[in-house]
Amino acid sequence: MIKWGIIGAGRIAHRFCKALSNDKRACLEAVSCRSLEKANAFKQKFPCHKAYGSFQEILDDPNIDAVYIALPHYYHYEWIKKSILSHKRVLVEKPATINSQQMLEIKELAKKEKVLVMEAMKNKFTPCYKEAKKLLEDKIIGEVEKIETSFCSEHLEYDPNSYLFDPKQGGCLLDLGIYNISYLDDFFKAAISDLTVTSKHHECGVDSYVNARIEFNDQIGIVECAMDRKKENRAIFTGSIGKMIVKPLHRPLDIEIILNDGQIINKHFDYDYDDFYSEIAHFNDLLERDKLESKIMSLDNSLNCAKILEMIKEKM
Repeated sequence: MIKWGIIGAGRIAHRFCKALSNDKRACLEAVSCRSLEKANAFKQKFPCHKAYGSFQEILDDPNIDAVYIALPHYYHYEWIKKSILSHKRVLVEKPATINSQQMLEIKELAKKEKVLVMEAMKNKFTPCYKEAKKLLEDKIIGEVEKIETSFCSEHLEYDPNSYLFDPKQGGCLLDLGIYNISYLDDFFKAAISDLTVTSKHHECGVDSYVNARIEFNDQIGIVECAMDRKKENRAIFTGSIGKMIVKPLHRPLDIEIILNDGQIINKHFDYDYDDFYSEIAHFNDLLERDKLESKIMSLDNSLNCAKILEMIKEKM
């Protein structure tokens, strides 16, 4: 039995635990929060053996095999490093780190200590995304020339206590745009040859809208993300003989293929339990096989995503 610990018990951790319960190879062993009161409250909702009032206590627990880090973005780097040094396998919410230098250090430390670390880019593990990737590899729309990604969510009610409005870790690019960037990283392998960015900022300083046009030699990627407007969340792949639309972008369910000859193909794929389950099951597979890295979301994937994100921020 794979025994999991939770570092940070906010809303996203609730969804993780619900999904984890569907994998009978694993169980929730312990939860940790910044206070014992909060940890015990979480334990009431998701029964486990232990509740800890500090994150370090969960790393000191010899019974924990893996930790899920669900803290605000700024704290990922610190607790990934501490988890690696405690030889706990790590599944960390996206973005894994807030810059590429941090991600490079994580990669090097994970390799040195021989500890599995994976960024929880859940879109890449859904049945729909896997099918879309296979169809693109089979050239159903020919050679991919352009990928337009949009992830816009309207929730710009200012909350000074929210990490979204904290200049050191907030904004739509880190929180939402990282999903968009993961598509470009997965399908475009050429180096970036040109980059133009338009953006808007909230009065507190964080980015509220970002639209980046990125050229990968002769291929084009569009990253559009926002927390001040609504728009259909999707990825549009334009190829030499047609288009493919995948939606919603961050947890895909549907594929629409529109070929230049007029043929239209629609496909729907249910989640395995929910949109969190497949990435958890994949991570548990890696644990069972003593793997040190995922081929679907590798450390190099995370590093490249961090580099692209950083390049966009430098242009803002």
